[in-house]
Amino acid sequence: MRVCWILFCGLLPAAALAADSTRDGLAMLEKMASASRTTNYSGTFVFNHGGQSETSRIAHFVNPAGGVLERLEALDGPAREVIRTNDQVTCYLPGTKTVLIDPRGSRQFPVRLEQIQDLTQHYRIVKEATDRVAGVECQWVALQPKDNLRYARRFCADVKTGLPLRARTLNDRNETLEAFSFSTLEIGGGFKRDLVRSKYAAISNKQNWRVDRSAMTAADSGDSGWVVQNQPAGFTKLMELRRSIPGKSGTMSHLVFSDGLAAISVFIEPGFKADRKPALHHQGAVSIYTRPVAGHTVTVLGETPAETVMQLARSLEPKATTAATASPR
Repeated sequence: MRVCWILFCGLLPAAALAADSTRDGLAMLEKMASASRTTNYSGTFVFNHGGQSETSRIAHFVNPAGGVLERLEALDGPAREVIRTNDQVTCYLPGTKTVLIDPRGSRQFPVRLEQIQDLTQHYRIVKEATDRVAGVECQWVALQPKDNLRYARRFCADVKTGLPLRARTLNDRNETLEAFSFSTLEIGGGFKRDLVRSKYAAISNKQNWRVDRSAMTAADSGDSGWVVQNQPAGFTKLMELRRSIPGKSGTMSHLVFSDGLAAISVFIEPGFKADRKPALHHQGAVSIYTRPVAGHTVTVLGETPAETVMQLARSLEPKATTAATASPR
């Protein structure tokens, strides 16, 4: 009995420390989720994925009423500029003289505030050591998956504001699939109009660039006409609508799922090539799976292992088919 008591008491500190680490980790995730809504910042960051490296400059400002203004400019590769005004995102592509406008560009990086408490069901959350990025002290938080449906994530967030300064996505072999890190950074300060003013807006108006508003013509009915029979555990549907198809008549269905950290998009387009077979591709941490279903082409892409997007794609069925199967004969 004495031996059992000693062993039990010996486990208490470890269990208490683990609970504290999880609680502290969740608190830091909450700060990260709210940082994009409350923090002004500007700087340069590097994004590595699929053996490629991209450097971008970003400026992000929030006004007290809740409005957001943001400018993102690619500094290498093809020129690209993204302007965000609240939920509307405008992308300028000078190489093709194209302007893309999407009214549903709102995002929460890197975690969704509404789903943070649910993350513990599918991730072990661990508060790790502190570090420094771009001269700013940050706190590492690790999210280790409890199943094979999601990747491990590590974030180093500014200890004061919660702004993510460095992030990594790792597979089950602990290999880095994607990495993000600020190289220069200024946090706080007042609004600076010049930092978020587009360098292409005036040019595009004068030179008659092509403006693509196809994303704005989506019929946001809330019913795509499709259903997922075997939804991956922990993933919740965030959006369901029909979008127009650029250059074509008709619409395609678009659904978005998330577990609070990883996002999955589903696109269902009428028609398919007769010789088309299911195909799987990878771009960094993004898995892309395409297959024909009931006369449609289904494409599922997500920041998840292949098993997750494949399960979702294979579970999709038209609602009419589902209803016919369920009805008595």
